[in-house]
Amino acid sequence: MYKSSKVYFISGTSGVGKTSTMDYLKELLPPDKFDIRDFDERGVPNGGGKVWHSKETLHWLDVSAENAAQGKSTIICGFNEPARVRAVLNDTHPPVEIILLHASGDVLKNRLLGRHSTPESIDEIQRASGVSLDEFIKNCVSYSPQLRSLFEKEGCLVIDTDTKTPKEVAEMIVENLTNRT
Repeated sequence: MYKSSKVYFISGTSGVGKTSTMDYLKELLPPDKFDIRDFDERGVPNGGGKVWHSKETLHWLDVSAENAAQGKSTIICGFNEPARVRAVLNDTHPPVEIILLHASGDVLKNRLLGRHSTPESIDEIQRASGVSLDEFIKNCVSYSPQLRSLFEKEGCLVIDTDTKTPKEVAEMIVENLTNRT
C-alpha cells in the first residue's frame, strides 16, 4: 500500500482547512507509517517572516529524514511553496510532494472571520502575522489564486475545499498517498 518514505507538505493560505484536515489524517493513516505534524506547532515568532519560515521548513525536512530512517513518511500541514521547500531541500531528505488546499475568496474570508472572532484570537493573528486582521484576510484572499496557479504550474495536486468537509479532504489526500507512493 505505502511503498516508500516521503515528506508531504499540505499547504494553502490560512482558512483553507489544513488544521481541520490534519485531525482526520491522524485518524485515517497508520501512526507507525505516518508522522503527521503542524508546521507551526513549535510556535511562530512575532511577525513570522521568511527567515523563520525557511528555518522551520528545514527543521521539518530534517524530522522527515529521521522518520524515513525508521520507515515512516512525514506529513506537515502548514503554508509552504514549492520554491521555498526546494531552497532548503538537500540529498539527506526523502522525496517531497506538496499538496495545495484551495478555497475561494468568499469562503476564506468567512472562515477567517469566524475563526478570529474573539479579541484574543484577533490579537494572536496580528502578533503572528504582523498585520491587522483585515489586512491578513485581504492578503490571504488576494494571494490564494496566485498560489493555486503556482502549484498548478508545478504539477502539484490541488484540492478545492469550498464544498468539502475536512474529512472528505483528508480522504482525498489519503487516496492520493496510496495511489502515488
